[in-house]
Amino acid sequence: MLDTTVKFENVDEFELFMEHTIEIQEDLGYQTVWSISETGTNGLDYKIFKGENYLVHYKCIRTMDDKMNATWVGYTAVAKDGSIGELWKAAESCYQQAQANNGDWHAFIEDFEMQDDGSLQLVTGS
Repeated sequence: MLDTTVKFENVDEFELFMEHTIEIQEDLGYQTVWSISETGTNGLDYKIFKGENYLVHYKCIRTMDDKMNATWVGYTAVAKDGSIGELWKAAESCYQQAQANNGDWHAFIEDFEMQDDGSLQLVTGS
């Protein structure tokens, strides 16, 4: 884990954030990259959402024809609560499912959008 007693100089906030999340990613052995910089360098127990048992949905393209018409496929996982750690674990699960079945490469976790039914839509980037 990141030693928060270390003081960095001449390093911007985003660079500190990326160093922090990459260190956690490596510790967890994840392929996904936490890229929600608004969470700062908070730990895995930091709650983004206050509830429990969030169904996380992830959509990716299954096929696309020559006219750019896409067929989509979805994957799901459950986050026990709204903490960074649980959301990241659910996103990693969705990513692993998508990668295994579709060769998806969108490994950057960019957002979780709250849906009307209380579930979360995972937003990723490459």
